[in-house]
Amino acid sequence: MELKTMAVYVAVFLACSLVTSSEALTCYMCNSTSESGCADPFKPGGIKTCTDGAACTKVTLSIKGSALVVRACFAAVPPKLGCQESSAAGVSSTVCTCTSNYCNSAKTIISSAWLLAVVGVLSLSAAIRN
Repeated sequence: MELKTMAVYVAVFLACSLVTSSEALTCYMCNSTSESGCADPFKPGGIKTCTDGAACTKVTLSIKGSALVVRACFAAVPPKLGCQESSAAGVSSTVCTCTSNYCNSAKTIISSAWLLAVVGVLSLSAAIRN
């Protein structure tokens, strides 16, 4: 396959992949204080879902060695996807948001757009070398 043709295919694939849909997502909804399967490692069997969000979220709080995990739907897509960490007064938190179905099941969350971009760049790089 010609290099220019391959580059066009990769560009079209990436552009289509980055378009977001306005449909509601399906996310896991639980907290580890009442559902042991909600903690990490996550066990989705029997865990409720929510379908009214624009993004999924997973919040992990660590307080004096004890961890609390909450997974839920988020009403709006925040300006920054992925995970943000903070700590204050002996409490550390990690808030992760993502925009694909069931994406709040993972221990760490990678934005699907970034993952697709990396795969596209690697594919294009491999095509150029050949």
